[in-house]
Amino acid sequence: MTLVRGRLFVDQDLEATPLVAVINQAAARMYWPGKNRNGEDPVGKRVRMLGRLGRARPEWTTIVGVIADARTESLADAGIPQIYLDIYQRPAKFLALYLRGQVDPATISAQVRTQVQAVDPELPVFHAETLNDVLSSSLSVRRFSMEMVALFAVTALFLAGLGIYGTISFLVHEQSREIAIRLALGAQRSDILKMVLRQGLTLAATGAGVGLVGALIVSRLMSGLLFGVSPYDLPTFAGVTTVLTAVALAASYVPALRAMRLDPITTLHSE
Repeated sequence: MTLVRGRLFVDQDLEATPLVAVINQAAARMYWPGKNRNGEDPVGKRVRMLGRLGRARPEWTTIVGVIADARTESLADAGIPQIYLDIYQRPAKFLALYLRGQVDPATISAQVRTQVQAVDPELPVFHAETLNDVLSSSLSVRRFSMEMVALFAVTALFLAGLGIYGTISFLVHEQSREIAIRLALGAQRSDILKMVLRQGLTLAATGAGVGLVGALIVSRLMSGLLFGVSPYDLPTFAGVTTVLTAVALAASYVPALRAMRLDPITTLHSE
């Protein structure tokens, strides 16, 4: 956690010295907003911590530093006010140890237990997990929600492709006489291909336009499922539009090939 102002805990902060604490930027903004944009400097301010029963303790605690906000409570929100206390001044019943290193995660738990119990054999060491496991567990609900959304999106994309294919096939069938006449009068088959593909792209452009407007309207409702991505993320909208256009071209290509290969004489004779 990056130090923004003041200092962090030092070896001299012990049980017999005045109580100190470090807060994050969210706490500084909430409790010392100040009159200017930067807010009031909380370093040096004194607070009283509430006990478990909600009663203020008589000891004053001095704020000695401000650190950057971090996602310690929720990955979705880094701006939760936090105050950090010195473990040597306020002992706790439970401690969480964070380790970083190039070691096998499967051996960490046993190694830490050995080191801790070398100090006191009765100290319990439990619930060891890697950072990847913590992140995966915290994202499980969102991941399931997004998987369901993705499933419905793929289904909708498949149905949209079928719809475009059916529409273009119907148009080609209805325009078969016109296409045959064009070919009989000297039209190039590549021109017929472009004409049919243009009809498919027109449908796709209309649908994409309506879809973009609808997505902009309801995107705020999806913000709770997103992490690290804005509801109005431009690359996402551009990528989805590109995928829809590609699906429309693919769905229109088969009817376009069929139209391009029409035999003018056979078609006109049957008509």
